[in-house]
Amino acid sequence: MTAHSAHTDPRPTGRWRTAILSVPLLCTAAVISFFVSISLSNGHHAFQSAHCRYTLLPWTHFAVAYGGLAAAVLAVAVHVLMFRSARRAGADPRPGWQSTLATFAFVLACLMILLTAGMVVVAHMDAAQAAAHLGKPLCEG
Repeated sequence: MTAHSAHTDPRPTGRWRTAILSVPLLCTAAVISFFVSISLSNGHHAFQSAHCRYTLLPWTHFAVAYGGLAAAVLAVAVHVLMFRSARRAGADPRPGWQSTLATFAFVLACLMILLTAGMVVVAHMDAAQAAAHLGKPLCEG
């Protein structure tokens, strides 16, 4: 086997197949963060309603919302960069279950970018509303 034929192996390396699995992990983190953001937002509204007063939004709302967005963006970026690097090395990144799983996660992560960005906006809207009405009663009467 010559050095040239080793370079043009059609399968990506084992290191590549392991690294591409970070895409589904990042995508899973984005999905979990999205649902936690919804839960935190609903919990904050319920807390305000129960206490009939506006309260400031805890920093955890922002951390979870921005964390989910970062995870989704990273999943997409890692997928694109890993596939480009495999092609540049002369390998076909498509064969194997790792690649299929990563591609499915990539598609889901693209959707999660939109959804988690929406949760970032919701967190800022909730914070702005609470800050504008801080100290005022929330309930009538």
